[in-house]
Amino acid sequence: MLIALAAMVAGTLVGWLLVSGDAQWFHALVPGEFGGQRSPGASAETLRATIFGDQQGTNGLSAFAAYLFGNNTRVAILAFALGFAFGVPSILLLIHNMALLGAMLWLFDGAGLGTDFTAWLCVHGTTELFAILLAGAAGIHIGRNMAFPGNRSILDAAAASGRRAALVMAGVVVMLLVAAFLEGFVRQLVNVTPIRFAIGGTMLAFWIAYFYLLRRQPAMGAD
Repeated sequence: MLIALAAMVAGTLVGWLLVSGDAQWFHALVPGEFGGQRSPGASAETLRATIFGDQQGTNGLSAFAAYLFGNNTRVAILAFALGFAFGVPSILLLIHNMALLGAMLWLFDGAGLGTDFTAWLCVHGTTELFAILLAGAAGIHIGRNMAFPGNRSILDAAAASGRRAALVMAGVVVMLLVAAFLEGFVRQLVNVTPIRFAIGGTMLAFWIAYFYLLRRQPAMGAD
């Protein structure tokens, strides 16, 4: 988890630093379907309009949620599957994926909208990024066991770690469904920055409590 988190933080910093040094990197890091009107040179008013207001309608929000769920699922599955190459591609994928976020943060911060954009992202991002973090960690777990199998064969080590990681991925899929709903509906319908922060913070607190505070403790005397 810590390795995956470090890779994601590093990717965000790399994205920010690249576009701050040369704005042309923005177009290399941010695909057109993600960027749209959000691109270097856009006015603060244009950027603000992309993060406030119900711009797509209910039907559009449904289609948008489906698209985002598919994209995020692909990233999570790849981060998990690439772990079988000793985890290195999983780490690189996390860095590359988060570089997009770093570029977007740079863009909105430059227009004085860094806080509003963070709140806009926070609604779904605390769930979505947590899911991708878990998927990347699962891939790294498999890669670590394959690189250091101990007394087992590499295939046996991969099979054992893969069974454990598969349980994680089942939870990741559920989290991505929740994130898709939050991103496609709640985020677009809630236009108040403090409330967006409250929603995202509540979701983050829930996931942290679920994964770390409510874990079943081993019985006394257990090995």
